[in-house]
Amino acid sequence: MNIIFFIRLLQKHMLILVITPIMMAGLVFFLTQNQPSKFVSQTKIYTGIATGSSIVSLEESKFDLFGTRTAFDNLINLIKSKTTIEEVGLKLFTQHMLLDEAKQDVILRKHYNELMAIVPDEVKDLVVKNNFEKTYHNFLQYKKENHSNFVNELINLNHRHYSSKKILSKVKVSRVQSSDMVEIKYESDDPGICSGTLKLLNEVFVKVYSDIKVNQSDAVVRYFQKEIEGARASLNGAEEELVEFNRNHNIINYYEQTKHIASEKEHFDLMYTQILMDHVAAESVLKVLESKMSESEKRRINSDEMIALRDSLSNVNYQISMKISRSEIFGELNDDETEKLNRLKTKAGELTQYLRKNVEKQFDLDNSIEGLTGSSILEQWLQKMIEFESSQAQLEVGKLITKEFEDLFETYAPLGAKMKRLERKIDVAERKYLSMLNSLNTAKLKQQNIELNSNLKIVAEPFFPIEAEPSKRKFLLIIAFMVGGIIPTFIILALEFLDSSIKTVRRAEDKTGLKVAAMFPKNLNKNDKLDHEFINGRSLDVIARKLTLLNHTEEKGKVHKILIYSNLKGEGKTYLSSLLFEKFEQFGLKTLFVTPHDIEAPIGCTCINYQVKPNFNRLSSIQDILNDAVNMNDFDYVFVELPAIISNAYPLRWFKEADNSLLVLRANRAWAEADSNSLKDIELVSEGKRSQIILNGVELTEMESVLGDLPKKRSWFRRGIKNILRLRFFTNANIL
Repeated sequence: MNIIFFIRLLQKHMLILVITPIMMAGLVFFLTQNQPSKFVSQTKIYTGIATGSSIVSLEESKFDLFGTRTAFDNLINLIKSKTTIEEVGLKLFTQHMLLDEAKQDVILRKHYNELMAIVPDEVKDLVVKNNFEKTYHNFLQYKKENHSNFVNELINLNHRHYSSKKILSKVKVSRVQSSDMVEIKYESDDPGICSGTLKLLNEVFVKVYSDIKVNQSDAVVRYFQKEIEGARASLNGAEEELVEFNRNHNIINYYEQTKHIASEKEHFDLMYTQILMDHVAAESVLKVLESKMSESEKRRINSDEMIALRDSLSNVNYQISMKISRSEIFGELNDDETEKLNRLKTKAGELTQYLRKNVEKQFDLDNSIEGLTGSSILEQWLQKMIEFESSQAQLEVGKLITKEFEDLFETYAPLGAKMKRLERKIDVAERKYLSMLNSLNTAKLKQQNIELNSNLKIVAEPFFPIEAEPSKRKFLLIIAFMVGGIIPTFIILALEFLDSSIKTVRRAEDKTGLKVAAMFPKNLNKNDKLDHEFINGRSLDVIARKLTLLNHTEEKGKVHKILIYSNLKGEGKTYLSSLLFEKFEQFGLKTLFVTPHDIEAPIGCTCINYQVKPNFNRLSSIQDILNDAVNMNDFDYVFVELPAIISNAYPLRWFKEADNSLLVLRANRAWAEADSNSLKDIELVSEGKRSQIILNGVELTEMESVLGDLPKKRSWFRRGIKNILRLRFFTNANIL
């Protein structure tokens, strides 16, 4: 197959390829002759989604490709949502119903009259003159009453101006390249409705978009406000619990108080240790001094009077030590306490002097030699005894204070843990409160930011289209004409490739497994430009030449028996056999034609007709079918035609006897499995002499492979185009 094959194939069906496009174009022309004019308006809205400023960061928003695409998709889907479009349709209907008459910039008179004709009176009664909101509210309530009223059907069915389906099908929403702009286009058969619908769409979707954004941020702010109230109550409760705790335990500043108590305890421990050391030292010295006294001296210092004085002095010193110790620990004494302390010190001094005089009175050995030593010992004893009694009193006081410190520590120790727990509770509540407060501030900033960015800016208002859009009728006609040509062409080519007919020599040899000896053209469609008589004659010459060549090696004087058969009836074997018979007679060869059909032989030709009898398949020789008056050996060629071998019994031995067997095969039929099976028996008995095919009814174009260019009148232009398609650029008709 080459390009010439395809051109000839299309040329063969030229009538269909011409009529079909014309019919398609005519049909489209008829259907579009009353096509209404189309008006288009558009508007552009600045969104600020990708590059808008933010009061949160005081800078331009960061560019997030995925987030920006999502935001634009949300916006576009909101514009094209059913709720938005239904509201636009109902508001457009309300706008038109408020008119007393048609206005060119709102609705054409033709469309206004059509609307008034279909609106029922009960809907007209809902109109409140010069009040758009009230009328719209009435229509909206009427629409919600049931699903089968006029307004509901008008908005939800197929009215070309108010139906949500129709409006949505004519609205085109797209982002302008990679900018922050959104472009909305709308198409209508009325210029006023076209621009009016876009204006209402802008109004509705901007409000809906803003409400959605603000409602989202309001919900967040309300949530944090509620959480802050709870956090504040928790914080106040924790603080009140700490105040009550301090009040119950007389705590001003727990940590400073415990620090002060620990410091005073440390100071007291040092002081107490020093007193204890002084007490032990005084006691030790007293023991040494008493060991140096005589028994009489010991009796004197242990007399009842001396013991009473010592007890009195010890008691006074105890009181003094108590007051001094408490003043050192708990601060300065007031005036009364100071006065009492001074009186006690005076009394202690008096008791000391009295004790000293009493000791001196008890001893009268001052002037003796021993008296001098004894007086000195008594003086030392008296001094150490006073120190001992003083330290003894201080130790008693120290024990009491130590007990007080222990009680104080026992009280403050668990208070510390409780204080920590309360402080942690306050800290947690405070951090929660501050966190919620910070989140609320952030939410309010975002709320303001959303309110700022949700105010979409209409940078290009919808315009009133003055001129209608160019009609697409020419384009549709061209498309229809092209489709009318392409579809038949595709069908023709598809049928050609899917056709299982034999058609060509290559297919015949591939399907049958036999060689094609010759072809004979189909002559049903006479073409005045072709010389069919010449073509048929040349085809017969080729067949005759092939048969002559097949038998040129045989002995001279021997008869050549050629068996002609076909698998089915109507293959053309009788017609071809008679033509070959005549052709061989013209060659001057004595030819015998044996056929089962009743035909008249040309004058001077020998033709024998036989009948197919029941024993026909058992005949062993071709001579058996001839009458006694005819001898095959008297002829050069004997052509024997067999009936269709699939539907008739036939003598297989004849294939062994024949010099050649020719299978006449019609080119315009398919090769079936029955055809292949019919040849198997012949191959078994033919002893290697395989049949050859004469392909009958071949297209004239296929004959060029045997006969070359067919004799036909062609213009120089057609000859040139044909040579170009066959890549024969320098081919000439002769040597000159």
